[in-house]
Order: sequence, then structure tokens, then C-alpha cells
Amino acid sequence: MKFAINYSPEAKKLVDDQQIEVDLFKCPDFDRKLIEDAKNSRPPYIHFDLNAGANSLSSVNWKMVDELLKDTSTPYINLHLVAYSSHFPNLAIDTFKEDELDQIIEPILLDINRMAKKYGEDRIILENVVYRDEKSDMQRAIIDPRVISRIVEETGCGLLLDIAHAQMTCFYTGEDVYQYLSKFPVNHLKELHITGIQKKEGKYRDSMPMSEKDWKLAAWVLENIKKGLWQEPWAASFEYGGVGPIFEWRTNSDVIKEQTPRLYQLVKG
Repeated sequence: MKFAINYSPEAKKLVDDQQIEVDLFKCPDFDRKLIEDAKNSRPPYIHFDLNAGANSLSSVNWKMVDELLKDTSTPYINLHLVAYSSHFPNLAIDTFKEDELDQIIEPILLDINRMAKKYGEDRIILENVVYRDEKSDMQRAIIDPRVISRIVEETGCGLLLDIAHAQMTCFYTGEDVYQYLSKFPVNHLKELHITGIQKKEGKYRDSMPMSEKDWKLAAWVLENIKKGLWQEPWAASFEYGGVGPIFEWRTNSDVIKEQTPRLYQLVKG
């Protein structure tokens, strides 16, 4: 299992100064210069801004995707599993009626199957997103482990498990995050995302510093992997920090310097 961190100039400098150790930089798909900069320190891999279920794949620049896959030897193509509530105006946001679940899942399967024809299902990994509450922009069904398991089983694709997304979801649903995660198709786990979550301006956000609750959950997840209870993923990524307006305000060198070695040891030790 390789250890990665979100690329940021701060993280790269700490790597270059031998203050932290990582195997890979996890890079966004929108900045070639950034990816080349990452290559000067550690191999980059790409996390794509792609969704299954949003009816948006026809507008993707697939030539760019193919070039990035080749240039970085990224092993998997990630898709976020989404079911925007605005796409289902006649459905209750928390519906679990069988026929309505089929309506929600159908466009997701169509997108995944199109991708599978192009790249092969064994190269596609599916990521869980966040459901916030009854005012969420996301149908609750798409964050339900039973639905995610069904999609993974039917498509033959892998799981990209974001445990911060799971934590935030459970804050809103009231579920126990340990029980919630135990219901995921962890025998199909291919990639793992770990980061802290904090409440800011009344809303939980990820890519934040790790708290002791976050450390406890990460340790439990990684212990399950090392015991062979969960499939070992190819990489575990520390998703703290990043680039651009969305991430720059939550990117602090001191946090990276302090927390990266601890997580590296959990992953590799």
C-alpha cells in the first residue's frame, strides 16, 4: 500500500527538505504545470473530477484524460457516485422504494458501463460522496452502503473509500460511522482517502487537520486492512491541503509537517 498526500507547494517543499516522507502526490486533473512540478519530487497520480450519475461525461475532454493517465501511470480512473436531488424532483430525498431506487441507480450504471467499455471495469473505482440532511443536494440512497454495494457488484468496479465523507454523512444521518463503514463492499477496496473533518461556518468540511476522533477512525480502518479483514488498497491518501481557492485557506505547512509522519507510520508501520 503506497502513501500519498494531496499536492500543495507546502507539501512539496517539506518533501524536498526531507521533513516528511510520501510515496506519491495526489494531483487534481486541471493543472499540467502542477503535475510536472510534483514529478520533480515524487511520482504523481491523478484524481479526476468525474461523476457517475450526473449526465456530464459527454462533455469530458477524454483526450486530456488519456494523456494524464499515460503521463502519470495512474492505475485507476475514479468516478464519484452522485444522484443530485434536482435530477429527481418527483422523488423524496430519502426514498428507498424499490422502483424509485431503480430510477436513481439507472443513470449511474449507464455512466459506469460507458466508462467500462472504454477502459475496462477493473480500471474504474467508485467513490462515496456526502449526504448532509433533508436539504442536501444529494439523494440519500446514493450514500447507502447497500446501494453502493449493489453498484459495485453489478459493474465489477472497485471501491474508493473516503472515510471523511463517511464521517460527515454520519453526522447528518445520526449513524455510527464504524457500523456504517463496516457495511461497505470493503472486499473491493482499491483506494483509501483519509483526512480530518471540522465544522466551519455551520457546515462540516473535509481536507482539514486530523483530530483525535479522526486518528482513531483512521487507525481502525488501517488495522482492518492489515488484519486482512478488508482488501488492501493500492494507495492511502492524506487529503489535507491542496491548491486553488477551495483548498489554499486550509493548507498549513505546520499541520502537514506534524501530521503526515504520524499517518505515514499508521499506513506503512
